[in-house]
Amino acid sequence: MNLELLESFGQNYPEEADGTLDCISMALTCTFNRWGTLLAVGCNDGRITLTQTLTHTHTHTRVLTECLLWFSWSRDGHKLVSASTDNIVSQWDVLTGDCDQRFRFPSPILKLQYHPRDMDKVLVCPMKSAPVLLTLSDAKHVVLPVDDDSDLNVVAAFDRRGDYIYTGNAKGKILVLNTNNEDQEPATRVTTGTSNTTAIKSIEFARKGSCFLINTADRIIRVYDGREILTCGRDGEPEPMQKLQDLVNRTPWKRCCFSGDGEYIVAGSARQHALYIWEKSIGNLVKILHGEARRD
Repeated sequence: MNLELLESFGQNYPEEADGTLDCISMALTCTFNRWGTLLAVGCNDGRITLTQTLTHTHTHTRVLTECLLWFSWSRDGHKLVSASTDNIVSQWDVLTGDCDQRFRFPSPILKLQYHPRDMDKVLVCPMKSAPVLLTLSDAKHVVLPVDDDSDLNVVAAFDRRGDYIYTGNAKGKILVLNTNNEDQEPATRVTTGTSNTTAIKSIEFARKGSCFLINTADRIIRVYDGREILTCGRDGEPEPMQKLQDLVNRTPWKRCCFSGDGEYIVAGSARQHALYIWEKSIGNLVKILHGEARRD
């Protein structure tokens, strides 16, 4: 049979939960590798567990000293960087489970991300500080410029190829930086339809195409085209391609991301154990997946 023809009549999003993974302790963060074959889970007792997606079997477990807050995989899947509550960023060898390097920061880490093409560079977002571009080989770092020195919480993300770094601040402004020389590119401001601005909580890029989304404090997910941002000029105010929200319950979002093919957008509710799925092209809500949080 022609599998491609059969798949065209079905949807590319899940209808229900596929299963659960048992953890010895409470899971705080998790992330897939680039191919979706391994899932790294970080727990509150400092345990890292790698689980094979198809078999749901644990391939490796490593115990640290502090609970884990964030993970990021390298492009080749051989390395993993983590951030823990003791303000330490660590690089791990996935095959051996050994810690290659550790870097201590003066404040907690809000987010970290490997460069999409260069695994020697890691983007780190410390709390109440400007983002830092860390070079692992020589342990050097560069503090990235921000729009306002008074910014306390600045989020940042590499674009799909790592050519630019997009930063967002509490005043609703997105600043684009050139990764190679940290020069400022055109900046844009996110508005709520009036003269007011809204704080940016996170920035996520699709793995395919040039689209990215921002999760803002007004509980609206805005989807933009990165190419339009680069051409809109400094202090421009481009209109988002889509505005996604829960109009009934006004749900705040804990985490937002694109599907692997970039055709869908998924958001986790900060109020209940539920995932919302939208179709990116037309912005319609196609599914709400409900689950029951397990408490031991």
